[in-house]
Parts: sequence; structure tokens; C-alpha cells
Amino acid sequence: MRAEVSAIERLLRAGKATVRRGKVWDQICVETGVGQVVGKEIHFTPEERQRLREYAKAEHGLDPQYDSLSGGRMAMASHNASEKLSPDSVFGELLVLATAGATHLRVSGESVSTPRGSVLSVRSECLDTDCLQTQNLVIIENGGLMPYWADFKLPVQFTNSIILYRGHRENVRGVTELAINHPADKLAWFFDYDPAGQSLALDQGKGCTLVPADWRELDRHTPFNQPKVHRSQSVALKRLKDRATGELLAIAEHMARHELAVMQEHLVRRNVRLMELTIA
Repeated sequence: MRAEVSAIERLLRAGKATVRRGKVWDQICVETGVGQVVGKEIHFTPEERQRLREYAKAEHGLDPQYDSLSGGRMAMASHNASEKLSPDSVFGELLVLATAGATHLRVSGESVSTPRGSVLSVRSECLDTDCLQTQNLVIIENGGLMPYWADFKLPVQFTNSIILYRGHRENVRGVTELAINHPADKLAWFFDYDPAGQSLALDQGKGCTLVPADWRELDRHTPFNQPKVHRSQSVALKRLKDRATGELLAIAEHMARHELAVMQEHLVRRNVRLMELTIA
């Protein structure tokens, strides 16, 4: 049961229409009668994806679009006799945040700030979201950078900001909800400076993306550039160039000319000053 629900949940939440064939997916398709096998993949129409959702709801009592076996043992214990059914990590549901500059958070009624080199892990229901929405919020792609938030060379407008890791497990849903409700003029996304990262930033649909302020000085010979990574992102580059406008489009074209792919870690380690570009 858990394997089937988890597989359907991953498909629906990722917004994908294809999966790689495997024992679990073959069994799901046999039971539901959906999916078209194409080589080593199974393809689903929008109607079939909805049928998968209804199948999980009918068979297992869970809506894979919103409910999950996720949430940790405490969450699982509220509706199942075995809390160990949860596949999540012990800390997977926690939001990971830090306070840059003169900002502060309110958690469980108390004002909180993080010293340099530290982060705060919070259950989403303990976070004062009204207070958060008065602050600048920078959501970053790579959780490994969180302990180094004090080294970010943020734009002047975002010098005082809450830094939030976008998550990779059950905390993704909490981060998504915070972003949806946050004022667009106080929201920034810090992703890799490559076609995939900036295309992902555009996907967010609101706020701004943080890019190197001196982006014109970066070229294929920049020591920390990764041309091979850039060349693997041709689809993302096309998406970016098709959708970007203004300076972000100029950046996309500059990326293409110089085969640029610069990871966040290098931008931070080399003290690259960032600037904001509105994406919506």
C-alpha cells in the first residue's frame, strides 16, 4: 500500500505525465487500467492522472494530491495504528530558516533571531506567519547553503531578510504555502545561475529572482563555470528564453553564448554580489 500511494503522490505532486517502468508502476497500471507504455516509460493523460488520484482515494483513503503517508511519526500516529508506516525523516517536516540583518521571527509567541552560522528548524504551525509577511523573504534552492546565510551578498532591498530553505521532503508543502501567501514585493528566490535554476525561478510566478549583479562579466572562462552542466540543460534554456523578458532575457542569451552554469555555492563562496529581477 505505501509503495503505491507514495508512487502516485510523487507523480501528481511533481506535475509529471511520465514515469519509468518498474514493478510498482506496472502493478498500479494493471489494477487501474491506465497508462501507455512507451519504451521504458509509462505515459499518462490528464484524465488518467485524475483516475490515479481517485484510485488512491478509493483504495487507501488518502488523497495523494494533498494527503500523504508523510509528516513523520507524530502525524501518522493521529490516523494509523502504526506510526512507523511513515517513510519520512525525523526532521523532514520542519521549516529551516535564518534571520539576516535586523530581521526576526516570532515562534510560539517569542521573538527569535539566528546567530551567524546557525539555523532555526520550526514546525510550521508554530511560526507566526503574520509577522513573517511583514519581512522580506528569500527562499533558497540548496539547503547546504543555509549555515552560510550570513555570507550571502544580498541586494540592498533584501539585506534584512528571512532566509528559508525551499525544502525537499514533506516541508516543501509548508514552504509553498508560505510563498503563496507572501507579498510579492517582499519575496525573492535564490536558485543556481544556470538555465534550469532561472527557469525554475520563473515557474514560481511571483516575486523576484536573485542573480549576479555583474552578470555581464561572467563568461565561459570564469573559473567556477560548468559548461558541461549548461549543455545538459538545452530544454531548460529554451523554456527560459521563450518566457523571459527584459534583462532576464538578456541574461538567458548571455548564458547561451557563454555556456554559463554557476552554482549557488560558488556565488556565495566567491562573495558575488546579487541583484533582484522581478519575475512577475
